[in-house]
Amino acid sequence: MLCSKTELEIEVAKKRLIRQFKHKITEKQLLEANQKIYYDFRVNQAMEIIKMANKIFQGNLAVAFSGGKDSLVALHITLNVNPETPVIFNNTTVNFPETIKYVKDLQKEWGFNLYVTRHKTSFLKEVKTKGWATHENRWCCKPFKDQPAFNFLEENAIDAEITGTTRTESIYRRSLTPFRLPKKGLKIIRINPIYDWNYWEVWKYIKENKLPYNPLYDKGYRRIGCWCCPLNGPSHYRRLRKTHPKLYQFLQKFEPKHPYMMKLKNLSK
Repeated sequence: MLCSKTELEIEVAKKRLIRQFKHKITEKQLLEANQKIYYDFRVNQAMEIIKMANKIFQGNLAVAFSGGKDSLVALHITLNVNPETPVIFNNTTVNFPETIKYVKDLQKEWGFNLYVTRHKTSFLKEVKTKGWATHENRWCCKPFKDQPAFNFLEENAIDAEITGTTRTESIYRRSLTPFRLPKKGLKIIRINPIYDWNYWEVWKYIKENKLPYNPLYDKGYRRIGCWCCPLNGPSHYRRLRKTHPKLYQFLQKFEPKHPYMMKLKNLSK
């Protein structure tokens, strides 16, 4: 026969059960605390930044929407504060086709005031004469990203632009603030409501609010800007070969040769 437990063993087992029970209660309380802190110090803070911006600029703002996850969150929060805020989507002429469709579909679903800006010529036509951009010479950013949006703001006398920029994106943005005055280049005042959010907090907001997001993320892309950006790493082009074979084949034949088409000659093997 099995020996019955001693009084000491029973007491130890009881204490263990009590500790486990307390641990479950503590775990629940900590999860609730994290949730409250997230909404108090991230979501509500972002809404307050937008409310302050509307007060400072008397609602004379526009929100920049790239079709990416960060600008989606900034857009959603902005429209919750002021649904009449104009939305700028800048077509670089080398956006992924999914992004173009996604932006159009979202505009139909949410009904915001969408304005599409773009450079007067195509990006690939400029590459024919200037060559591909490099880390040292990012000649394409200003004319194809910044200038069209700036022109729209100027022509419509809009005082500032709301972005989805975060300071966790790169080491160069660590000093990002909610309100950013231009130090050089184009004189665009930028408002960054989610400046202090991280990658996981952005996705938490998207999932909890059931926001429709760009389908490119489900295909494994972490950045959904220009599909042929020469500053993207080799993994981007391995993925492009699988998800968009026609774009990849086009890039293989394009002149001047794309940097990664030259470096990774065996990529298609």
